[in-house]
Amino acid sequence: MAKRNLNCDWRQYYKEHLITLEEAAKKVEPGDVIFLGQATMVPLEWLDELYAHKEDYHDVGFWYNVMNGPTNMIFDHSTKDHFKLMSVYQLPMERMGIDERSIYPLAGTYDQYEYCMWENGVNTSALRYCPPDENGWCNCGCYGVCTNNTISRDPRVVKKFAFIDATGVYPAPGPEEEIAVHITDFDYIVELNTEMIEIPSPLPTPVDEKIGGYIIPYLREGDKIQIGYGGLGEIIVQALDKFEGSFEIFSEVLCDNMIPLVESGKVTALHASSPGGCSEATFKWLATTDKDVRLYPRTLCIDPLGIMEQENLVAINSTFMIDLLGQCCSEAQGLKPYTGMGGSMAYIYGSQRCKGGRSFICLRSTYTDSSGERRSNVVPWLPEGVIVSMLKNYVMFVVSEYGVADIYMKTYVDRIKALIKIAHPDFREWLKEKILTTPLIEEYDFKGYDMFDETQPEPRQPATAVPFRQYTFPIRDDMLD
Repeated sequence: MAKRNLNCDWRQYYKEHLITLEEAAKKVEPGDVIFLGQATMVPLEWLDELYAHKEDYHDVGFWYNVMNGPTNMIFDHSTKDHFKLMSVYQLPMERMGIDERSIYPLAGTYDQYEYCMWENGVNTSALRYCPPDENGWCNCGCYGVCTNNTISRDPRVVKKFAFIDATGVYPAPGPEEEIAVHITDFDYIVELNTEMIEIPSPLPTPVDEKIGGYIIPYLREGDKIQIGYGGLGEIIVQALDKFEGSFEIFSEVLCDNMIPLVESGKVTALHASSPGGCSEATFKWLATTDKDVRLYPRTLCIDPLGIMEQENLVAINSTFMIDLLGQCCSEAQGLKPYTGMGGSMAYIYGSQRCKGGRSFICLRSTYTDSSGERRSNVVPWLPEGVIVSMLKNYVMFVVSEYGVADIYMKTYVDRIKALIKIAHPDFREWLKEKILTTPLIEEYDFKGYDMFDETQPEPRQPATAVPFRQYTFPIRDDMLD
């Protein structure tokens, strides 16, 4: 295993450890479980080289978080005879792999990221980096900051491949000790230039616009906003631009649409863990900006403890389906994995423990099934064969295109009545009829209740969202016996 040596001639070290792509593939051994990073950090060409000689390999694992491009392994079920692909989150490539049954979705959240790696035996890393600077430090790249630096120093990683990419990886801003790895940290160095892959953000839909319109009254000047990648995020960012005051963004992802708000001063600080499918222009801007913009390790931005230390954090996340108690299915279509938990658990839980925190879970009220029939995403109870992602106790505000349900710390009866009101009007009577067959509520509880009343709850900061505190307990003598 390589050990960092800042006193050696790093250029000579580079030459001595430089190998070809083919040679790097031959360094993989049975029992290796290889961390591939995420998005543009994944060395797809190396995976294809391994796949081309798959008969030479067995019992080799890969642990990663989404791929931005295709690799042949994903499209061949026989891959499983040689390689085990484990993904902690699913995007289009992973969904194809799920259809081919060639990958193994992981049941982990981003705040469990490294724990999940070690539980699955990761002992090797193979990641892209920027070329070394004049002192031999390789920037981790914008997609690599969240994990590459911390993992490269962990003694459990005993074999390290660096794929040096001068064209497809852009440097991340920040202090060197946080965003770079020294060339002497690597056992093997491969030069592998690529083209950067851009994933444009989806445009907002009319449903996104309605949902965003219900959230905006809950925002206040000075809030820290957590928003994701997609149409709803676009709506929230557009709304921030129209506010009189300023905001900060403290989020899992940094997106193209946030940059103009930083330049105008509307967003005074932008702190995130990784990009969210940004354009080349944004990556170049990140490498040169002098604004308060930082990409931080996952241990700060996607961890409940780091989130609890913030103030006035507004978390905005989404789900596919919710039942009338507030239990959410956010990562699968039935039992078929579709995305993953990602950082939503950390933000939903962390925001309710920080001072002034608020949390919103958003969903469309209906979907169309495979037979063309419209169905409700608000259901009396989650059906058999649905993966439960979020427990009811951690849900504050639920938002559909029909309004806001304030269910935080509410009784079962109050939750049921509030959630029926944000369901599609065509399904509200059905929801009431179904839930009355359970012990959760009776007809008496609907006395004076108008399920078609469109009046929205008054925006509020939940009184129970108190600051996180480190408690110290006195130790008595008898405790030491």
